[in-house]
Amino acid sequence: MILTVIIPIYNVEKYLKKTLNSVLNQKINDFEIILVDDGSTDESGAICDEFAEKDTRIRVFHITNGGVSRARNFGLTQATGDYIHFMDSDDLVEPEMYEQFSNIIKKEYPDIVMCGSLQINSRRHTEMVVAPEQEAFLNGRNQIAEYLNQIPLNDMQCLIHYIWNKWYKREFLLKNKLSFSPTLNLGEDYVFNCTALKSIEKIYKVPNTYYHYFIRGNSLVSAFQSEPWKSRQMLFDAHKESYKSFGIWSENKNAIMLEEGKMCFAALRSVNSSRCELSFAEKTAFLRKFSDSEQMKLTVFYLKNSGKNLHRVWLFLIQKFNLFGIRIMLLADYAERRIRG
Repeated sequence: MILTVIIPIYNVEKYLKKTLNSVLNQKINDFEIILVDDGSTDESGAICDEFAEKDTRIRVFHITNGGVSRARNFGLTQATGDYIHFMDSDDLVEPEMYEQFSNIIKKEYPDIVMCGSLQINSRRHTEMVVAPEQEAFLNGRNQIAEYLNQIPLNDMQCLIHYIWNKWYKREFLLKNKLSFSPTLNLGEDYVFNCTALKSIEKIYKVPNTYYHYFIRGNSLVSAFQSEPWKSRQMLFDAHKESYKSFGIWSENKNAIMLEEGKMCFAALRSVNSSRCELSFAEKTAFLRKFSDSEQMKLTVFYLKNSGKNLHRVWLFLIQKFNLFGIRIMLLADYAERRIRG
């Protein structure tokens, strides 16, 4: 069997049927679907069973709730396909995706084949394309290192930030004992991909946006994370180690620190998001913890080197740890983002 599609399921009754139909309507049939119902309390589990009764390619497992990483890891233990596609339970795949990927792997047999995505923000009613700049087959560590040394931003996002836009060779995953960290609630895909990079030999990339990723108001990426710093440090360390494995860390250090600092700054700004339920005292404690973290150093590095005038004000307040000024800036920043929609 060419492919196993692993889909963790948790309380997605509103979207699940459309997601499953987008997979079942692919132009090839040589795949299985593993649905891991992660303790859903709505009708998601029943929908899984209903689809499994109608199509023998679908296998359903009902497990106690343990999070998306544990569900994916469980699905991987049950997989039999040559390749693995980790799909989210509220997204869509275009009808030709699997056929096109199948043609690629039969010819080149890469460790990973990846495409672009159409990212749809359901709350803001906006769409954004994130895709590799061009089609290419990177054959060998030297070619991949050369690619990483000059990687465009969109390619970086496609390669490291997402798992759902890829097929992974199952033999490659098993050989390198790759799995998702159940202790991470932020950036588990990022760490997984960085770890994979340390051993990867062949990557095939296409610019087509075969995957449709939906950002919804209740998604983790739109929520405030009150304890992001441990996760952020793990993300930075994983990125660093992946580049070290190619011997290209020193020449890429500043660029990666800039990217990580930008994400740390975004985490700081989220303290005034509409989904942050912390009290004033808790927000103050959060800011104090931030001021004494490694992520503050990355944030300062980003603010110093971003080239934006407003960031100089942020930099001054953060370095002086002016809590009142920081809170005023956060409130003004949040108000501006609300006005922009």
